[in-house]
Amino acid sequence: MPRKIGVCIPSSNKNRLMKPVSFFTILKSEHYKLRFNIAIWLFLLFPFFITLYIDVYILFKHADAVNNPAMTFDYNPWVWLLGRYIFEFYSLLYPILAAVLSYSLCDVEYKNYGFRLLFTRPVSKVTVYSSKIVFLLEIIFISSLIGYLTFLLSGFALDKLLPGYKFSSYNVNTLMASYFSYLFIALSAVSFIQYNLSLIFKSFVLPIGFASLMTIFGIIAQNKDYAYLIPYSTVWRLNHYVYSGIINFSKSEYASIAYVPFFIVISFFVFIRKK
Repeated sequence: MPRKIGVCIPSSNKNRLMKPVSFFTILKSEHYKLRFNIAIWLFLLFPFFITLYIDVYILFKHADAVNNPAMTFDYNPWVWLLGRYIFEFYSLLYPILAAVLSYSLCDVEYKNYGFRLLFTRPVSKVTVYSSKIVFLLEIIFISSLIGYLTFLLSGFALDKLLPGYKFSSYNVNTLMASYFSYLFIALSAVSFIQYNLSLIFKSFVLPIGFASLMTIFGIIAQNKDYAYLIPYSTVWRLNHYVYSGIINFSKSEYASIAYVPFFIVISFFVFIRKK
């Protein structure tokens, strides 16, 4: 009978094989794994498509002014023509899309026992979780940046197509920079609340239904004293600040900033117990 030969791996080689995976390697794998995720691309390109749609609508509605420079607009067109439509869509849809985005990050791991496979690798749970948090913040930041740039480019284009409306006569750089900065803060708070819910509930309906309900409730409760505690309503409240021409750092932003680390910590304890 042939003799079986065992292979002995030196302890140094074992340690080399079990070398912990770095944070940036995990983060890179998150980008690779989710590069074709529909929810992520929908969230990223949402402001671009909404702005494009509103541009077409404005040109169609104000078609007479395209070839007639004498036709003017009596108010700030950035706010009362372009922003009035775009920001309404943001208020209603952005929080719900943030919920879809957060759920999609969990859903990838729910499939094929992803959480169990993650925790069998030589990498700490803190590193894995941190990479997901950073990835989520990246997506929110890029989407907000796309919204800011497409809004400005849209105004510059409409200034050429509707010369009588004089978009170039108004400087809204500071106002829009403040708006999209606060939008990033509000969406971050909403996204981490929704990420926590998506970790707890595997069902798509519960987290998305909660986001839809809170968005509607936040709009209804705008005039209540506790409205600033509802990050889902912050995007809607920002519209009124834009209409007034001044956006100040308020209690809503402080509350949203406080929600972010709070739900990051809470979600971590839920995350490390996933099987």
